[in-house]
Amino acid sequence: MELLQLQYFKTIAECQHITKAANKLMISQPSLSNTLSRIENELGVQLFDRQGRNIVLNNYGRIVLEHTNNILRELDNIHTEIDEMEQRQNRAITIASPDSLYLREWLPKFVNQNQDLSIRHFVTTMEKIELGILNGSVDFGIFSQVPQNPAFDSYILWEDDYVVLAPLGLPSIPKSPCDFAEFEKIPFIALPPSEHAPRSIDILSRAINIKPNIIFEGDRGLLERMLIPINAAIVTLKSSIQNEKDRQTCAEYCNIVELTNPESHLQVTLSWDRRRTLSAAAQLFLDYVKNNAITPWHITSSDDVKRFESICKTTR
Repeated sequence: MELLQLQYFKTIAECQHITKAANKLMISQPSLSNTLSRIENELGVQLFDRQGRNIVLNNYGRIVLEHTNNILRELDNIHTEIDEMEQRQNRAITIASPDSLYLREWLPKFVNQNQDLSIRHFVTTMEKIELGILNGSVDFGIFSQVPQNPAFDSYILWEDDYVVLAPLGLPSIPKSPCDFAEFEKIPFIALPPSEHAPRSIDILSRAINIKPNIIFEGDRGLLERMLIPINAAIVTLKSSIQNEKDRQTCAEYCNIVELTNPESHLQVTLSWDRRRTLSAAAQLFLDYVKNNAITPWHITSSDDVKRFESICKTTR
């Protein structure tokens, strides 16, 4: 059996339709049908069950597809290792996450120390991140929980929790810690809904079947200016007030309420396909993550605290 035949079979299995697969491969439908017949004759079994114009992979086909994926992946690994050994040309790393906030504090430090690398980051859904890791278009994905895909290796960057910040003048704020259900009537501000990832306030609300009382939605910069003057609460990551200085700054203007809901706990995780050979650049990035303190963003970073205090003082 030839590699080209395996690639044709993989495309047929993905499309589950001979004509669609032929169009994708830009070959004639009869030629592709003949290729499939030769593979089935060589193996002595049919690999698809015919259902009208569609074909569906059967148990024999699933076995062949699993081995085909392994063979093609190993071929990809061969090319990767040869390229790295002979030319070291691949100096690019692609990272994807559902929120750029997960990288805001520590990624710039890595970039500054490795300016010979080409690093690309983009924000997308967790489903697309997982697919990108599997098809090789994404080197590393960042998730809010450890993904369960058995093909992945994962490294927990840090553990985190959602907390509620509520201005001191906001009435009826429950004592910390408490269940998020006690905030059902409390007014909130929040980011707009995103196609990339569910909002923290939506995750908490859906888990206990309540509708959050969101009175304003806007980007992060605008939310900072809205929190105190409109007297509304916000759900944020505990890591943003992770040390004593952060908490003291917040406590001057806000109640800090920790939550008891299981959904409020996160494991911010870096994941990659353990079956693929990492490029030299990707391995350098992974070594950096494992050997350095990966710190999440917090409000005392840079000039953030000064801006926060200035906004609060001018609106009280």
